Amino acid sequence: MGHVKVDIEKGSRSYNVKYSLNDAAGVKALLRDRHRISSARFRGDYAACDILVDLHSAINSAGLTDRQTEAIAFVYGIDVTQAEAARQMGVSREAVTQLIEAAAEKMAAVYKRWEYGEVSVEYTEDNELEAV
Repeated sequence: MGHVKVDIEKGSRSYNVKYSLNDAAGVKALLRDRHRISSARFRGDYAACDILVDLHSAINSAGLTDRQTEAIAFVYGIDVTQAEAARQMGVSREAVTQLIEAAAEKMAAVYKRWEYGEVSVEYTEDNELEAV
């Protein structure tokens, strides 16, 4: 007789993250986790695709300066530290922090205009996630 492998404890090893995109902190959290969200696309999670498309649109619609875009790309795109980004950009680490803060504020304003609110993503212990 056959058997079925069912993970009855999956719920206890998962957690739900809400990204409040109406403020800079939520936008920065989404930027920080975007690589994990991106990996969900390859498992067929269409909501993850929507989140990333909207994030890209928010970045393009925010009117970021070249320096703000560069700081976001270094820190959240290729995942270098703010200190390393500062070294590459030829500015202080504090300047990179200010550029990221200003960019996140501008992006949050875009999400507010869109009346976007919150996005929820469920992460499991083995780094799988599902956009809710």
